[in-house]
Amino acid sequence: MNVDVKAAYSAALRMLTRREHCEAEVRSKLAQRGFDEIASESAIEELKNYGYLSESRYAEAFLRYRMQRGETPWMAAVKAAQRGVDEMALQAALEEAQASFDATGACRELLQRRDPGRLRRNDKRVWQRHARFLRNKGYDAATILQVLNEG
Repeated sequence: MNVDVKAAYSAALRMLTRREHCEAEVRSKLAQRGFDEIASESAIEELKNYGYLSESRYAEAFLRYRMQRGETPWMAAVKAAQRGVDEMALQAALEEAQASFDATGACRELLQRRDPGRLRRNDKRVWQRHARFLRNKGYDAATILQVLNEG
């Protein structure tokens, strides 16, 4: 390894000690720090060889994090794809996440955290605002209506 590759490798390794990153993020951050493409690619290949950089691990962690914040697996996968996650790794993580996802339960829990006093029962504007919020999290209309209309 030459000096540039070692420096890029060290910088990327420091990034990965803080949290998981996808390959596209590492490549972008190395470019922002002034590393040339050859050094970045060599460092990324070394990280992948040692198992420090894993698209599948990143995809799983990203989906899990976004789902904890109330998003559906599908919406989390869309956001992961926008970040440049490998399509194959993302598809595998999405299938795994969808297998254990209870949309109604997750929607109900999210709404309970957002509206513990059930203000939506008395104010149509609050009800509509909650419906838009849940739609932006990726829930389908039937699930949203079911959960919003529960007593």
